[in-house]
Amino acid sequence: MRRALELKDYEFNAHGVDLGQAYESSAVLGDGTPAPEPTRDPDLYYEPSTRPGVRLPHAWVGDAMTKVSTHDLAPYRRFTLFTGVTGAGWAEAAQEAASWLGIDLETVVIGPGQEVTDLYSDWERLRGVDEDGAVLVRPDKHIGWRSQNLPEDPAAALRDALASILSAAPEGAR
Repeated sequence: MRRALELKDYEFNAHGVDLGQAYESSAVLGDGTPAPEPTRDPDLYYEPSTRPGVRLPHAWVGDAMTKVSTHDLAPYRRFTLFTGVTGAGWAEAAQEAASWLGIDLETVVIGPGQEVTDLYSDWERLRGVDEDGAVLVRPDKHIGWRSQNLPEDPAAALRDALASILSAAPEGAR
């Protein structure tokens, strides 16, 4: 009986199977980083990451009055771009790219003095990019692309990434 219960416990508590899915497709723009080697049983344990193709990891963020998940900030109805305080230049780039492609894209700047702060430093640990980098989350809450840091022309980088993910042309060219 004990072996049967242990087997069922493993089966029903396999967070790695439930949350650890990663995929490659034309709707994911990889950044060339290899998949990390699992440190524990990959079926049983979920190891969060922002590597393109994986699900957006959960981190508690917010302000002095409100605590929300990163998942709450990336709703299913739009693309969301996460960055840090020194990556605030991504906000203007996101507006330009969204307008160019005719899509809904919101930028979330996480850090001290912003509307959203990293309450427990979880996002800093999970984000996988520098503070001025960016993580693009698709409407299905999977990472579509990320940039390690703020490039010289963030609007062009983001526009190219989104056009690739969407296999799209600008609004006026359709």
